[in-house]
Amino acid sequence: MKMRLNIIVTILHAFNGERSIYGAFHLLKGKRSAQTIQDGAFFGLMSYFGLYPTLSRQQLEDDVKQLIKTGIVEVVESERVNVTTKGKDQLDQFHKKYAFLTDLQGWRYHSYSEEVWLRLCLFIQTLLNISSKNSKFFPITHRVPIQLWVKRNLPHPNERNQTIQSLYEELSIFLSNCSEAQAMIFTHQLSGYKKVGLIHSQIAESMMLSEEEVELCHKASVHRLITEVTENPLQFKQLARFIQDQQQSVILTESAKHTYSLLKKGMSAEAICEKRKLKKSTIEDHIVEIAIQDQQFSIREFVPTETEQAILQLSSQMQTTRLRELKEHLAIEVSYFMIRLVLARKKGNYGA
Repeated sequence: MKMRLNIIVTILHAFNGERSIYGAFHLLKGKRSAQTIQDGAFFGLMSYFGLYPTLSRQQLEDDVKQLIKTGIVEVVESERVNVTTKGKDQLDQFHKKYAFLTDLQGWRYHSYSEEVWLRLCLFIQTLLNISSKNSKFFPITHRVPIQLWVKRNLPHPNERNQTIQSLYEELSIFLSNCSEAQAMIFTHQLSGYKKVGLIHSQIAESMMLSEEEVELCHKASVHRLITEVTENPLQFKQLARFIQDQQQSVILTESAKHTYSLLKKGMSAEAICEKRKLKKSTIEDHIVEIAIQDQQFSIREFVPTETEQAILQLSSQMQTTRLRELKEHLAIEVSYFMIRLVLARKKGNYGA
């Protein structure tokens, strides 16, 4: 079964029939909507965010039809499915085989991981060539921002050899902690002096893998690189330069950022609605998004402690995050916004 099908099954299994198949579609596409961000956080699926940006609705529907036909999932109601016992068994085998999938951090890195990778590749290619007195080589990318970044960050001639050595040592440390397949796919793509890196299809053929396996393994490796360098900047001083201007401690949509800045100034949700000429539900979406992304954000202004505890207790007892079911069974009067906010706080920082 194709890797994409298994990824879709992974998401549908986490949804447990509580979200439609289109929730999986929007998550994999990387749709930055309040609902998609909440789904990703509530079900611990933010690592898959934006994994298949070119996926079409038709492809998703065809994939689900195939999963139903082969008995991997079964329909429980319109546009909602559950994973069968057969599907769960297959999913266990899939994740054991492709352990590198745990390195994926789609929500955190999908917007800039490719830029980090291209910077690294072009930097290495350029440094190795000019150190070998070769200024005439075909760059691995013609993207102007990448080329300008590399030009700005190239070391002085008397520092080049030391930079090459340090970068080699840091990459060796990083790759020694990766699987053999990850290390091979990573290094096979690098270009140097009189050496042209391989493309994914060539690597797939040489390693007897599918191109999709190579692509996902590569993406997971770059995400792992960013994570390790971010967590250990002193150990990876050379590699840190490739990501230092890309990192964001709190990742919010632009509109939510604006709302957050106003909340920090002491404005109430109602005042923000009036100032920004936005619906109450939109501002509430922003507040939920903020609660997911920033663990320092207090929800006490919107939900009393007793209400929060009651919602969490019921959600745990019923094993559900369905807002309507929780609202109907709660003994106290609460709004859907309160329930969403409490669940968002529980699953803050992507459910990690």
